[in-house]
Amino acid sequence: MAADSAQRLRYTLTCVGLGLVLGWMPMLVHGPVPEKWSVHGVNGALVVWAYYAARLSIGAWVGFSSTPASWYWRGPLCGALAMLPLGLVGLANPLCGAPCMLWNTVTGATVGFAVAGLAWSFTGRHHARDQSQAVRS
Repeated sequence: MAADSAQRLRYTLTCVGLGLVLGWMPMLVHGPVPEKWSVHGVNGALVVWAYYAARLSIGAWVGFSSTPASWYWRGPLCGALAMLPLGLVGLANPLCGAPCMLWNTVTGATVGFAVAGLAWSFTGRHHARDQSQAVRS
């Protein structure tokens, strides 16, 4: 029982760690631009950090959830859902709009896929409560 609990924790911590690392990758390509928000009298830097916080939380979403059970469905779904609220906020900005929502959702789904896939390859589990896979050492 304790060994299974340790394996669950290992899976979850693996996902959180991967999410904290991989969540920065979209910034290397483009990242949110504070000036798109600042022109409207909004603190653009704060909005940008909200996008980063959402993207960095994707690993936690993947690590804590178990539905859908397969990592290749759950990862992208968790990533897209993590970015959806800020994507909706982005729709309100005429300088951002639908393209920003689309690309933030796509990058969120991509990060989620990568987190879940790497966690599966490192731990042999689809999710923390998965007992059907033999855990690799």
